[in-house]
Amino acid sequence: MPHKHTKYLTELEMGGILFCFLVSILMKQLYALTDGHLIGVLFGAVNNSVWEQTKTLLLPYLLWGLLELLSVQPSMKRLTAAKTLSLYLLGGLLCGGGLLLRPCGAAANTAFSLAAVTFCSLFSLWLYRSPLYLKNLFAPCVLLLFLFVSLYFSFTPFPPQLALFRDDETGMFGIIPIYMDKGAVILDALAERISQKSC
Repeated sequence: MPHKHTKYLTELEMGGILFCFLVSILMKQLYALTDGHLIGVLFGAVNNSVWEQTKTLLLPYLLWGLLELLSVQPSMKRLTAAKTLSLYLLGGLLCGGGLLLRPCGAAANTAFSLAAVTFCSLFSLWLYRSPLYLKNLFAPCVLLLFLFVSLYFSFTPFPPQLALFRDDETGMFGIIPIYMDKGAVILDALAERISQKSC
């Protein structure tokens, strides 16, 4: 089924990939730049866990979807469903890929993140242009967006004790004070592991 504005929407999706990565770079430094202020906690990465790195791409992706909706004004229900489904797909890919590629270093994670954002942007565009009757998914997708926002703001101060939320450097969860002696924490964790192996 053809839809209006699909050419412009395609261009916006491509611009959204660049937007996500530029904003992500800022968000990863925001916690340190604000000296641990609430804004940095809410919108920045408070540690080096997979989740904290993932959320710096998810929020720009969501914001860009809102900008698309305002600037193109396509079928609101179709675009809302398409962007919500692709947002959850992006979150799953980034979390799963981040855990699997954790030992491979920052370069591999960055390359995978770029591929994931590109794929999900194209997937969103395909959904919007597809003959699928997405209007029926509008109400559930709105609920999913509210769920996403609540999880987004809850997981930083109250992270589950899972590998996804564990800081790579310190092994800690949640908000790590900027001026904490990370070296001492790492040494304590190392000493604990050695003592456990010797028992």
